[in-house]
Amino acid sequence: MTIRVFAQAACAVTLALLSAMPAHADFNDNKPVSYTVDGATATGYFKVVTEAMNGIVREAYPGTDATYKPGSPAGGILNISRGTSDFTFNAGATEVGYALDGKAPFQESQKGKFKFVMLLHSGLIMHSLMTKEWADKHGIKSFSDIAAKKPQMRLTVNTLANLQSTVSMYQAVFDAYGINVAEVTKIQPVFRSNAAGGFDAVRDGKIDVFINGGFLPTAEIVDINRGRPLMWVGGDPAKNKAAADRWTNTPITVPKGTYPFMAEDDVTIALWNSIVAGAHVSDETVYKFVKALAQNEARMRAIHPTLKEFDIKKVSANPTKLDYHPGAARYYKEVGLLK
Repeated sequence: MTIRVFAQAACAVTLALLSAMPAHADFNDNKPVSYTVDGATATGYFKVVTEAMNGIVREAYPGTDATYKPGSPAGGILNISRGTSDFTFNAGATEVGYALDGKAPFQESQKGKFKFVMLLHSGLIMHSLMTKEWADKHGIKSFSDIAAKKPQMRLTVNTLANLQSTVSMYQAVFDAYGINVAEVTKIQPVFRSNAAGGFDAVRDGKIDVFINGGFLPTAEIVDINRGRPLMWVGGDPAKNKAAADRWTNTPITVPKGTYPFMAEDDVTIALWNSIVAGAHVSDETVYKFVKALAQNEARMRAIHPTLKEFDIKKVSANPTKLDYHPGAARYYKEVGLLK
């Protein structure tokens, strides 16, 4: 075979191989996508936010099938890792950390099975409340008082599956102050419920201390205070910071007057929530999801006060230990937010 013939043959083989390879897909169309969102309760904040966000995606890509599946934050990560759901919108530091480490409720590491899409917000606020009746009876104004006096309390916190509202809230704070939960709840087992169930228990006089997540201000707390006066459990800034830093959350000051019973500024913790997707979810689905939200920032900010500062430049920042999902990374690179 002559050199020229050999070269022609090699060129033909190369062209054949190139033609057989898939071209770099163009996702800049309005074809629909299909996905499920998992990881939160059937009602409440995340249900409202999820349906509003899904509505934005449906409008951007008519015919899109976006389904909401109630569950829990940890359960949502487990399901997207298994491929039985696609996204979860409320992955916090604890859920991500436990999933990567294979720590209960995860039976093995989920590393590589789910990816970062975007930061949703950093506005889930730990509310530490006590009834004034109980506080006055035991002379309690702060967590330091609880640590020193060890009063018996009827305590409500979130469910075990909601790691961000348990591990990074009351557990982190109790550890920072040296409070043993078993020691101060001998009279009644800890009541575990979402915030709504906890509020009902406080309203009904069944609970003395409420520690759970919410947003500032929460109207239901103002309503409960009218019939059952409440107090904020005071915090020490240094210990509060130690509890927040433990899970890469943020220590914040709650201004006086936020609630009628707050006569002074006090401290607490703000937690972040991220949107993550299973590694099985197509690049096209994640790309289009991110693009739809990025091109509708004003609508995103109008969904809920926690999203009032939604900005694609901010939410593309990754606070997790996860890799970016390739579909999200592709969009962020196209608009100059990632190299």
